[in-house]
Amino acid sequence: MGEQVVLLHGLGRSPQSMRRLANGLAQAGYDPLAIGYPSRTHSIAELVVHLRPKLQALGRGTIHFVGHSLGGILLRSLLAEPLPFTVGRFVMLAPPNRGAYVVTQLGRYPVLYRFLGRPTAELYRDAPWLAEWPIPACEIGIIAGTRAFHPFAPVSWANCMLNPHAHDGTVEFDSTHLAGMRDHVAIAANHTFICDHPDALRLTLAFLRNGRFAE
Repeated sequence: MGEQVVLLHGLGRSPQSMRRLANGLAQAGYDPLAIGYPSRTHSIAELVVHLRPKLQALGRGTIHFVGHSLGGILLRSLLAEPLPFTVGRFVMLAPPNRGAYVVTQLGRYPVLYRFLGRPTAELYRDAPWLAEWPIPACEIGIIAGTRAFHPFAPVSWANCMLNPHAHDGTVEFDSTHLAGMRDHVAIAANHTFICDHPDALRLTLAFLRNGRFAE
């Protein structure tokens, strides 16, 4: 097998949500590994602690990473720590690097966090901790979505009613940007289902190969 690529799913999802990406990476010669974690029931700091030993056990050599939404935020911290391997390239899919406006609005109804998952309450727009959250010293490429509404993504219904800014159904386009990122690109995908979009795979492969989204 080729170089390993670790995939980390988003809030309320599972490793199965990364299956199409993993299959495409395997067909391209990479060795994909989708890691699961209890995304809904722990705080973000607790999830970092939960995932740390899983990364420490990955082995040696060069390892690349792909994180969807919350998965990307967690990897920001984890990849900034000392690790027993070389961190290769890091693709973030629809990351709320500055939080999400819809979370700020839903904060008026805290009971909703029980359904959306515990980390949701921390991901409000321009949360100060996000500005201080570590940024790993590796090549980072970010893929943002532009499809605001999807009938099977409940948060997109609320966001389309409450959010005046350009967004992917959950996260604003400008919130996906990150200081020091190597490249940034947008595709016509909804936040929840961006991992299934063929352009997400095509561009992820391009970045892992070249450190740029241009093919």
